[in-house]
Amino acid sequence: MFLPKDLVSEIDEIFRPRSVAVVGVSDKVNKLGNLLLYSFVDIGFEGMIYPINPKEETVMGFKCYPSIRDIEGPVDLVVVSVHPKYVPGIIDDCVAKRVKAVVIFSAGYRERDEDGRRREMELVEKARAGGVRIIGPNCMGLYSPSSKISFFPGMPREKGEVAFLSQSGSLTNIMGFFASLRGIRFSKMISVGNASDLDVNDFLEYLGSDPETKLIICYIEGVEDGRRFFRLAREISKRKPILIWKVGETEGGNRAVRSHTGSLSGSKEIWDAVIKQTGLIRVENHIELIGFITAFQNPYLPRGNRVVVMSGPGGPAVSTADACEKAGLKLVKLSEETKKRLTEIIPEFGTSVSNPVDLSLSSSFDVEMYPKATEICGLDENVDMLVEVIPALNKQVIERLIEVQKRVRKPIAVITALEFATASSQLGKMFGVISPEELTQTLMKMYHSGISVHSSEQEAAKALAALLKYKKYLEKAE
Repeated sequence: MFLPKDLVSEIDEIFRPRSVAVVGVSDKVNKLGNLLLYSFVDIGFEGMIYPINPKEETVMGFKCYPSIRDIEGPVDLVVVSVHPKYVPGIIDDCVAKRVKAVVIFSAGYRERDEDGRRREMELVEKARAGGVRIIGPNCMGLYSPSSKISFFPGMPREKGEVAFLSQSGSLTNIMGFFASLRGIRFSKMISVGNASDLDVNDFLEYLGSDPETKLIICYIEGVEDGRRFFRLAREISKRKPILIWKVGETEGGNRAVRSHTGSLSGSKEIWDAVIKQTGLIRVENHIELIGFITAFQNPYLPRGNRVVVMSGPGGPAVSTADACEKAGLKLVKLSEETKKRLTEIIPEFGTSVSNPVDLSLSSSFDVEMYPKATEICGLDENVDMLVEVIPALNKQVIERLIEVQKRVRKPIAVITALEFATASSQLGKMFGVISPEELTQTLMKMYHSGISVHSSEQEAAKALAALLKYKKYLEKAE
């Protein structure tokens, strides 16, 4: 069944706590609970913060309380990082204090054995009877820059429009940091772990109605209620793209899933059918996922599969053409008018106005070449999407490309080596390569203008093919 409205509101309230207690802190700096506590300090949480430890008077400058019951004011959210044997008593304290939700970082439940499963269900029954919701156990919990809550220090304070829902805690951390380096910002990140109470379906439906979220990413090992997931995915995909990284489809992967979060992963054949019928977009690894996110953040959906490849270097153009056709895209024949206009701007020798369009190596020194060629090719009625091999991002080139995209309004995928942005060599300065300080903001501007950035031609081609697949789903769903 679908989430009732009051539960959607309840989850939203969980994301907006006015006070947080962290259980499992210490004056020892290497204590994991301290890391979780500092996460709220680091992101600038504006509510009350209460460390809990009966043996400490202060932790990190905060007054420390013996238990949750000893806190004078109300407590909305509790984060727990202690041995599993202490967790039932903490749940009792949360019930007595009328806490809204508990994030249980602690592991050692159903992912371990049947006794752990029994103890996990006892926690859920106790919490539900007392009106307390559980996220986890065996999870990182919640991150939301708009409400300034976090599960790890160093997470970006800027908010975005991408939500990440994951059954893996460590992967949530990795994605948070890795994606931030690529200019990706999140509305929310949710690590559900064992999902003993609030589960993948609950949070998926919440994200489907969340006004801060325009793109949903799911890392899924398995779901308990497959029918509900199917209905949710099919309906939400009509409003927001959902990228899914489904793992545990091999025998070895299935065993790993059971020992990780204790989930039921299901067969590959079933998941293939679900993905096909619900408009979900499958990704295979975190590198591919990052590229797909950049393409889906603010997409111009293509009319068809006709693509033009543009490049200064010759070899990458050929490889990119192969990648596009392997992904189901078709290298289009440019119109005679387009070819004529291209010959007017590119050098006479060492170039080509066929597809791939060879701009010559000298295009790396000309800040007008890529933008002009992009506009000429992009306005060709035969072209549905563009792939451009740009060895290094030049600030002036990117600024002009963003202006050109306002007229082209078609998917543009850029293949580049972001490592050049860290170069401080004279060669890097000669090419006007974007500095590390400017890179993140530049990438964010590109994504929001409908220009995605990719580390390989295969990634770019698959991302464009995925945009076309999603477009066809929306047309069929109308």
